[in-house]
Amino acid sequence: MLVRYLTRSSTPLLVCTLLAAAGCKSKPEPAATAHKREVLPPDKKYGLTPEQAQQTLVKVGDTTISLGEFADRLGGQSPYLRARYNSPERRREFLDNMVRFELLALEARTRGLEQQPEVDRVRRQMMVQQMMKDMFDDNGVKLSDISDAEITAYYDANPNEFHKPAQRRASHILFKDKAKAEAVLKKLQAAPEDMELFRKLAEENTIDAETKTRFGDLRFFSQEPAKDEVAPPKPVREAVFAIAKQGDMAPAVVESEQGFHIVKLTGERAALDRSLEDARRLIQNRLWRKKREDAIEKFVNDLRQKAEVKENLTLLSQVKVDTAAPAAGGDGAGVEPHAPRTPQRAPEVRN
Repeated sequence: MLVRYLTRSSTPLLVCTLLAAAGCKSKPEPAATAHKREVLPPDKKYGLTPEQAQQTLVKVGDTTISLGEFADRLGGQSPYLRARYNSPERRREFLDNMVRFELLALEARTRGLEQQPEVDRVRRQMMVQQMMKDMFDDNGVKLSDISDAEITAYYDANPNEFHKPAQRRASHILFKDKAKAEAVLKKLQAAPEDMELFRKLAEENTIDAETKTRFGDLRFFSQEPAKDEVAPPKPVREAVFAIAKQGDMAPAVVESEQGFHIVKLTGERAALDRSLEDARRLIQNRLWRKKREDAIEKFVNDLRQKAEVKENLTLLSQVKVDTAAPAAGGDGAGVEPHAPRTPQRAPEVRN
C-alpha cells in the first residue's frame, strides 16, 4: 500500500502539485456536462483493457505504479487539469510528480515517520473519513429518498420558518433614572453617527445585564412578536418601528416597565413569505441532513455499546490548558476531526 504523507516542512506548492498527482480527487463534474463523456466498452476504463491496466508503468523502490493507477489519478483531476495533461509531454510531467511523491514517501518511511503518533492519527482520520463516505454518502440516504409528503409535512409543521413579518434590530441603553437617561441622550444626539460612542455609553450605563456584554444590542425582533420570540417591551418596539432610517435614534427617552430606554435602530429585515415550492429544496436538504445524522448517530451508538466503553471522567479535571496560548500543533493540527458528526452538503439529485 502506498504511503500518503508528507512532512510539514514541504513547501505548499510542492505539496499541492504532488498531492494532485498522488490521488486527491476533484469534485464531480456537473450533471449538465456528464453526457459529453466518451462511452467506453464495459471491459475498458480510460481506454484500457484490464490486462493493459495491470502493466507496470514505473517502479519506485518496492512500490509499483501501474498504467491503470496512472489513468485513475489523471482521470480524477478536474476537467481543466485533464485537458492540461493531454499531451505526451504533460503526461510525463504528471507521472514525474507521482514518482516524486513516492520518493518522498519512501524517504519519510525510511526515516521512521510512518511510526510517529501524529502520522498514525492522520492515517486513522483518513480511514474513518473514507468509511463514513462509503457508508453514509455513497451508500446512505439519498436526497431523492426524501418524499414530497415529508417535505409538505415539514412545511406545514413549521410555518414560522417560512412566514415572518418584517423585523428590525436595535440597541438600547436602559436606566433607572429618567434624568440620567435624558442627559446621556443629549450626548448621543450631539454625535448621532458615532456608534462607538453609543457602544461605550451602553457598556458604562445600562442596567440591562443581558445586553450589557453586547453593548446594548437587542438583536432582531418583530413589532408584534410570535409567542416564542424574544423581544423588548412594547413601548420599545413601537419606538423602534417609528424610527425613519437605520442609524437614527428615537428622539426622546422611551419609558417601559423596565425603566427608561435610549433606543437606536441598527438593522432591518423585510417580511418573509415563502411558498412550499420556494422552500422545497431547502426543506429537502434539511431533512436529508437530519436523516444522515440520525443514521450516523445510531451507527456510533451501536459501536459504543458493542465496545463497552469505560470512562474515568474524574481525570478530566487534571488537564490544565492555557486558553490564551497557541495550539500545541501550531495550527490546531492535533485536533481530531468531527467529520462523522458534521452534515455534508446535499448531493445533486440525479435521474
